[in-house]
Amino acid sequence: MNYKSLYHIYLFSFGFLYYLILPFCVILTDSFLEFPGMNHLAKHYNDNIIFPYLLITICLLISFLLGSLLPIKTKYLIKKKTIAEKELVFGNRDLFLLLIPFFIYAQYLIFSNRSNLFQGYLIEYDAQFMGNIATFNTLFLFWGLYYAGKSTKRNHTLSLFFLFSIFEFSIVLLGLGSRMYILVPLISFLLFLLDNHQITIKKLTINACIIILLLLCVGVWRLGDKISLNALLYIGVAEPCLTWISAESMFTQNNTLPLFSFPSNFLSSFFNFIPSVLLPNKDELIQPITLSYESPFGATNLLLSLLDNFGILGSCLILFILGFLLSYIRFNANSLLSKTYYLCICGVIPFQLFRDNIAIINKILFYNFLLFPMVLIILEKAIYKKSRQIL
Repeated sequence: MNYKSLYHIYLFSFGFLYYLILPFCVILTDSFLEFPGMNHLAKHYNDNIIFPYLLITICLLISFLLGSLLPIKTKYLIKKKTIAEKELVFGNRDLFLLLIPFFIYAQYLIFSNRSNLFQGYLIEYDAQFMGNIATFNTLFLFWGLYYAGKSTKRNHTLSLFFLFSIFEFSIVLLGLGSRMYILVPLISFLLFLLDNHQITIKKLTINACIIILLLLCVGVWRLGDKISLNALLYIGVAEPCLTWISAESMFTQNNTLPLFSFPSNFLSSFFNFIPSVLLPNKDELIQPITLSYESPFGATNLLLSLLDNFGILGSCLILFILGFLLSYIRFNANSLLSKTYYLCICGVIPFQLFRDNIAIINKILFYNFLLFPMVLIILEKAIYKKSRQIL
């Protein structure tokens, strides 16, 4: 395995260009400023931010790349690949019984909110409903890829169950305007096919272009406009540009940016792991971002989250560690759990990582994709060993 299989490098680089460089080019060329919302881009811009912005962002990218490539140059960090012997994986029946209660509850939520589906931008949606469906989507994504990666003979009915569930949740999220959320399962699934040699780079590129075009058309429809080249281009650049306002305003509204910072927002975001039933006021416990900024459309640029929580040099260190850990997982992933986890993380990197607040990202990466599956697998192993002892 070499650097070509390190999908996170390509996906992070794409997200970097899309969310951090493209908006900068748009404002420098005064493009699309006549479209809805884009006036906020010019409102917070001044030429004084050009040098510090480019210096900081490039340093962050280099830090991530160096961390990602270090395991390749340090051979002892890469363990020799071995086939996992007698790895206990969820059986088809257990997997179905595990997920069917979540599926039924999701149907109840969708039915209860059916009047709000596919209404364009005419109404405001229940954020908790959207968050629940997004959580179910990531949950079924993980176990769907986990199931697809099993070497044992797969059950056709269970395969259809996973496909239908993820497709349904994605359509609902698309109807609610959450195009970024449905990209997570799409990217992860395409990488699974590529990783298992079930699709070529050429077909992957073609499929990705078709998916992007369809999502742009949905965005134009929700805007209530006619399909045109300008409208499609605007929808394409609006997402990163409107997200970038939070990063841009951070540079113009703060005289200095910290070199290091205590990550109170990051650490307190782990309260988000606790179910709302047990901790109804958990949102109040999450510390807000302390740097001054504006985000008229709600998205939080990754650059703002990093600098507020870790500072400039601290962010370079964090991204170096992140790149290193992702490469380490990729090179040493022998278990089905670790392989599935890597593919799921890759689905989050190019879009959601760069535009969602840190509480959402933490919950997805550490709870939905890691802690929750690990606990269930440990319980499955304990039950299996206990039953073997009884027999």
